[in-house]
Amino acid sequence: MTARRKRTKRRSKNGNKKLIAAIITVLLAIFGFAYNGANSNSSKKRSATSHSKKNTATRSKKNNSSNAKTVQNPAILKGYQAIKVSDGDTMNVQKVENGKFAGEVIKIRMFGIDAPEKTQDYGNESKQALEKMVSGKVLEIEEKNRDRYGRTVAVVYADGKNINEEMVKTGNAWWYQEYDKNDARMQAYQENAKKNRLGLFGKRGYVEPWNYRREKKAAATSRTKSK
Repeated sequence: MTARRKRTKRRSKNGNKKLIAAIITVLLAIFGFAYNGANSNSSKKRSATSHSKKNTATRSKKNNSSNAKTVQNPAILKGYQAIKVSDGDTMNVQKVENGKFAGEVIKIRMFGIDAPEKTQDYGNESKQALEKMVSGKVLEIEEKNRDRYGRTVAVVYADGKNINEEMVKTGNAWWYQEYDKNDARMQAYQENAKKNRLGLFGKRGYVEPWNYRREKKAAATSRTKSK
């Protein structure tokens, strides 16, 4: 009787051990599955974040590299007059209807040329040359694009003449090669103006407007840092 009880107790203990082992195995399996799932989700999130950052960086580069918006289906606007000339490559124009100004004022940045700044040597003479070419005349505006300041970049015509070209021909503006590459005609006009010392090229020590602006900006930055 005593021996039978001992065998029963041993069987019960063995059964309990097996049950505990089975429970532990199941718990470990559940824990392992949950852990792997969490790692997988974390990895997916990191991957998505990285992908998003790359896309953002790509978009940023594209946005920064594009300073102008191309005008879709550009047209030649007719019947405009200059109401203000800011310098040798910038003016405000407005439509004239029945002898009166009408509609919005358009700020024009002339395409393919760069005139001396107002604070630069020959800046005033360049402005006066442009005023003489456009004042009181009916203008045609050939839109090219919009620059980062919202100005209409365009070619201006008066009396059948391309005013952008006339400014370079007469030495009152530079050919802006950076934005008008491979324009052999503009290049020839500028070379001729230099050769014959026309306009600004008749003076010594002239500085290209883009270099003048760069130097002015660098000087301003240097003064700010020294404060």
